[in-house]
Amino acid sequence: MTLSLDGIILETLSLVALVVALVLSTVVLSRYSRLDNPVSVLRKRFVYGIPWGTAIVIALVYAVYYLVQGGAEEGGPIMTAFRSWSLWYPQGTLFSSFAHASHSHLQGNVLGAIVFAPIVEYAWGHYRPQQATPTGTVLGRESNSVWGRVLSVPAGRIAVFVGAVIIVGFLGSLLVPGAVIGFSGLVFAFAGFALVVKPLVTIVAILGLQVLRLVVRAFENPIVTATTEARIVTPSWVDVALQGHLFGVLIGALLAVALLNLRNQQPEIIYVWFAALVFAVTRSMDAVYWYLGTDQYILFRAVGTAGIIILAVVIAVAATGPQVGRLRLQRLPGLKPVAVGLLIAAVVALSIGGIAYSVTPISPGTELEDASEGQLDVGDYTITYAEGVEDQYIGSVSVPPLWEPSVTVSGVIVTSDERNIWERAVSANELAFDGRVAIPVGDTTWREIVYVDRTAWSFTEGNSTAKVFGTVGDEEWTLLYRDSPAKSDMRVNGANVSIEPVDEFYNLTVEQDGQEIASKQLPTENETFRIDGVEYERVNDDIRVSHEGTEFTLAEFQTRQQEP
Repeated sequence: MTLSLDGIILETLSLVALVVALVLSTVVLSRYSRLDNPVSVLRKRFVYGIPWGTAIVIALVYAVYYLVQGGAEEGGPIMTAFRSWSLWYPQGTLFSSFAHASHSHLQGNVLGAIVFAPIVEYAWGHYRPQQATPTGTVLGRESNSVWGRVLSVPAGRIAVFVGAVIIVGFLGSLLVPGAVIGFSGLVFAFAGFALVVKPLVTIVAILGLQVLRLVVRAFENPIVTATTEARIVTPSWVDVALQGHLFGVLIGALLAVALLNLRNQQPEIIYVWFAALVFAVTRSMDAVYWYLGTDQYILFRAVGTAGIIILAVVIAVAATGPQVGRLRLQRLPGLKPVAVGLLIAAVVALSIGGIAYSVTPISPGTELEDASEGQLDVGDYTITYAEGVEDQYIGSVSVPPLWEPSVTVSGVIVTSDERNIWERAVSANELAFDGRVAIPVGDTTWREIVYVDRTAWSFTEGNSTAKVFGTVGDEEWTLLYRDSPAKSDMRVNGANVSIEPVDEFYNLTVEQDGQEIASKQLPTENETFRIDGVEYERVNDDIRVSHEGTEFTLAEFQTRQQEP
């Protein structure tokens, strides 16, 4: 909403107050803190004290979102084309770990990277370990090989960091089960690495992330106005890509263990365990859920909680040696290899599922192939609407009798045989609530926006019927879906009343004793007609009934847009 002059002044003063608070904190801490100057600490590990690798990776993520996906264009970013659908669709596999579904999705992952990636880069360092150690302790040997020369200069070490991030992102796209999208898998890999090499710093970073998010939101929206309104609420844990997050943490932890072993370093086991547990809890890694039906889910909270506790124990043991501080594991010297083996086994198990989905062909399904209404063809994409159909992507991989998934969904379906895509882009509930949605489709070379519009008539007791239309650009609207007629529970002058979606608009039909008395098209504007002595009048979006001095609302037209 547009702010008045007073609102603009208040917003400006709010921003000034926020800036003053931040400057005051910086001045006080820099002057009175007894800790080392953070700039000098960072310069020991970073060129000019700046984590250049992290900056390059974040710039890459922004470039993908705005330059490749078109995040700033009308309709938002292209999302469907940049999921990791299949091994035979390399574009999705290459971009999915760096692409995002929305600005908020992008911002959340970038803030996570800003917090955790520099810890990883600091542990790696822009200088060889012996150069970064104040005591001069040699932690590695010089090498005249090409690899040794690369690792001996800051530019080479920064390039290795960026390259490792890209490789891990590609592996996540290829090996994580499901058509994933987003940088979160890599953010979790940064965190998995950080909580092993710098567990106490990571715990502080977890808290710092909350502060950073608050400050960013305060700058973006200094003043927030809100009103009570109805909305579609999906459980927050349904939006958690647990398999991708778990893969990231496992890969990050394994890489950190390898680096510590190479440098002969060992963290304190309780610190690693606590950092892993705190991170898993704050990042909702306990969200183990499955589908019960259309827009219905079941959360296995106890199983998920047990899982993150076990995960923390395994990571902590894998990160330690036979003897760590006061804890002696000399009687069980094989614990560390077992823990590392469990982490590797978990990665392999996830990878098997990911590869299975990556090589399995996806079909539109008989329900969509036999649909009675039309569909939109945009390039190699097909867009339609369906209710109560099986999700062909989830059900494409099965191992009878152990794993035979079947998930029923309703909404706008986007498919592409060429890209091996089957996706419910918008749920039926979301479309019903919004009325009209825009779905960008395309790839790196082209882009189109598909508009899908839903209209419905609903009787006052709740029975309803609907139609769904779709169009591309300025083309004519195509009927994608026509619901069955809706019958009112009320009787009008002893007759039954129903509304049927037809090609032109909607018809109101009156029946008595199983015989149709009349059927007339409902008016699109404020008009009146009579059937069997009863007057039906459309008043704005309501159908009002008048008969022998009695007047009441029979049905309501539901849409956020005008009828196509």
